[in-house]
Amino acid sequence: MSKFKGKHFLNDTIYRAADALANSDAMMIECNPSDFVWSKKAPRDNRKANTMDIGTALHCRLLEPERYADTIFVSSVKGRSTKKFQDEQEEHKGKIVITQDEFDHIELMGKSVFAHPAASGLLKLAGDCESSVFITDKETGVNIKVRPDKDCVESNGIIVDVKTTMSLDDWRSDKEWINPLFKFNYGHQASFYTDALEQHYNTTIESFVFLVVQKSIALGRYPVGVFTISRSELVEMGFWDRHRSNIEKFKRCTDNNDWVHSENFNFKSNFDEDFIDDIEVTFAPEDK
Repeated sequence: MSKFKGKHFLNDTIYRAADALANSDAMMIECNPSDFVWSKKAPRDNRKANTMDIGTALHCRLLEPERYADTIFVSSVKGRSTKKFQDEQEEHKGKIVITQDEFDHIELMGKSVFAHPAASGLLKLAGDCESSVFITDKETGVNIKVRPDKDCVESNGIIVDVKTTMSLDDWRSDKEWINPLFKFNYGHQASFYTDALEQHYNTTIESFVFLVVQKSIALGRYPVGVFTISRSELVEMGFWDRHRSNIEKFKRCTDNNDWVHSENFNFKSNFDEDFIDDIEVTFAPEDK
């Protein structure tokens, strides 16, 4: 049982170690319960963690600017695979170690966000940034934790989440296999967080808002977008049933100590239905 209840302001390390089901855990449970155990025990290669580090640093730059200078350390070397960079990671444990190029990249992305009226408006809303909320799920009794980027439930009835993306156009796509809402299961996250904060505040939350920053340059700038999904859309698209099912599955695995699972292949068709119309069929004349 988690020792935390309600809202707390914890550092990321303490939050991640807290004994409660997170959204990422629920996604692993959906895929394979064995993955949940693996995620707690497998070693982490910090040399390959640059994508996560840049995302975390950008979050701090946007949401907690007063902590930014004390949170990062800019390395004097260019390559993450060098021994000196790894030594600096050891020397500055507890900080995000990034290269100068990565620091410059983050600065430009941050300035792009503040230049965008809708995005900068979200950052100015009243609300707690990077708080940690712990609940006991009313239906299952499972301890759940969420860490919303910006909790504006009490001030504006919304939750704000900052994302980086390779292409902002993907977020505008109507294809599920392209749109990150489905491709990266961000819809599941929105549903999971909305449910947890609704239980915490004992209220209905109508909207979850994504503030999205493109990591690659377009016409010399880093594009920014704001995308809103309503609670009713989360239900209609099936995300609500999915996250509830994953919480229930976690409870069954925990109650039965059943974590050893294999997987089946999920081939449904040789062709993607979106491309069926592009298939050209020709008929050869019969031999006489």
